[in-house]
Amino acid sequence: MTLPSFHRVPDNAQTKTVPSDIRARNIMAAFNLLFPSTTMSRSELGKRLGLSRMATTDVTGEMLDDRIIREVGEDTRSGRGKRSVLLGIDTSYWRIISIDLSQHYVIKGALTDLGGRIIDRLEIPVEDDVMPFDPIIDAAKRLLTMSPQPVLGIGLAVPGVVTPEGNVTSAVQLGWKNIDASTLLHEATELPVCVCNATNMALLAERFFGEGSDNSMLIRIGAGVGASLCVNGQIVEGDHYMAGEIGHVVVDPEGPACACGKRGCLEAYLSTNNLYAQIAADPSRRSEILTGAGQLLGRVMATPLALLNLHDVSIDAPADIGGETFLNAMGGELSAAMNTAYMTIPQLHRCQVGADASLRGQAISIIRWLVPYIRNFEEQPK
Repeated sequence: MTLPSFHRVPDNAQTKTVPSDIRARNIMAAFNLLFPSTTMSRSELGKRLGLSRMATTDVTGEMLDDRIIREVGEDTRSGRGKRSVLLGIDTSYWRIISIDLSQHYVIKGALTDLGGRIIDRLEIPVEDDVMPFDPIIDAAKRLLTMSPQPVLGIGLAVPGVVTPEGNVTSAVQLGWKNIDASTLLHEATELPVCVCNATNMALLAERFFGEGSDNSMLIRIGAGVGASLCVNGQIVEGDHYMAGEIGHVVVDPEGPACACGKRGCLEAYLSTNNLYAQIAADPSRRSEILTGAGQLLGRVMATPLALLNLHDVSIDAPADIGGETFLNAMGGELSAAMNTAYMTIPQLHRCQVGADASLRGQAISIIRWLVPYIRNFEEQPK
């Protein structure tokens, strides 16, 4: 499965366009205009999509029948004439199962609606250093029984390298190597499964529910350090699906030892484990430690951010780490390195979605993948 972009264009689009392709694209284009919470009349949708009145009626009629959208009332414009009926995403029917493995020793799961809002949730503690797969299947099945509504598909957010087919080639935090997570979950549940990198999914959530844009980056600081990049509305995965794996880039060959075996990796300086240990050793130096961490990240990221010309950068870190002290220090370093008469630094802010970022982003990925196939639900791509 290919990770959906913010503006969905299938990577496997055929040269010859057939009616089913046109239908799926029109449905997805209409959905994009309304997601997550916009309302719009049929006539306005038709104008935005460049469709005739008849084609717009056909597309919206099918989406209404399939419970993708619903009528949410009339517009409030003043003046004479019949008021238009407004359409919005139908959040009352379909459900999505989303599972996040990015936090140590816990499986977080949620049921969301078609707007990406969490309806119900569960957490399963796991004591093993190597994440077993059976509790993940158990979480999916429990969420399936918790839903009184039909479930569209399952998303799994993993802190590691994931291929488009859902194979986790490496996830050090989980102790995984070459785990075909998509097939294992699909065989256990018989539902479509989408497996994605957890930081990419956090960026997806920040784009739709936070302050992210079509040209943005999210940097996640936790037990590890990683980043996700969006350019012109498309998440960048890289040649081997490792874009954003910045944690084990060496910033000082003489620096502290890293768990990977090298010295001076970015993660050896910025992981929350390291920062908390430094602060615990001398609480009076907390501000100094966080200032130094923010300055380091600013120096390391100045060149790639200048190269990319992004609109904004989100920092996804615990509030007591990635707060004002850290952000101000990082911003100061970026300003010193980047600001010129023709270039300013990207907007720098905390991730606004919080601890549910990967859960909600993974739900978005499933939604945008499967919405065009709801009519033929039994024939959805696996």
